[in-house]
Amino acid sequence: MAIWMMCDKDAPGAVRSEYWSKRENTGGEKDRDIYLRETHTGLVLELRERNGYDDSDFYAVVWNPEKGETERVEYASTRGWTYPNGATVDATPEVLAAYEAWIEKRNAEARRLAAEEAARRPEVGRTVRVVKGRKVKVGEVGEVFWYGRDKFERRYYTPSFVPPKMRVGVKLASGEKVFTAADNVEVIAD
Repeated sequence: MAIWMMCDKDAPGAVRSEYWSKRENTGGEKDRDIYLRETHTGLVLELRERNGYDDSDFYAVVWNPEKGETERVEYASTRGWTYPNGATVDATPEVLAAYEAWIEKRNAEARRLAAEEAARRPEVGRTVRVVKGRKVKVGEVGEVFWYGRDKFERRYYTPSFVPPKMRVGVKLASGEKVFTAADNVEVIAD
């Protein structure tokens, strides 16, 4: 079994639920028929719950073989009556292998992007060129002697996911030490 969800009697793959159809409905109807259909057979990787202020949503992480990636399928919620709905983890070994390969590919891409970003960061000891700004002449080359947060930046109303502004201290070829925004320089050598 993978994901069972309520559906219309005429839906493809609809099966009458013996357990839920025998129960008495609170609205006075007796033996109301409830139909369920099974989806995502052999593709369910894990089950999760998303809790809100008043309600919870239940979803399954499933493998999408056409896209070659995962997706979420919500199968139940406390926002309405979804008691017959359910899901179980039933991923086949082939699906698990494809999922693991996809995860490794994403991790390798994340490591590559992190290495590229680290190579562009103007850390202490790296040689940089000034590419923009107004206080330091564009084209000047120097060595970074300090790299850190801009202490004058006001972050009172800035969301926490916005990275802080960074500054660099650069010792120019003339021996002069200047400070500028990290965005104003580019790394040209280590």
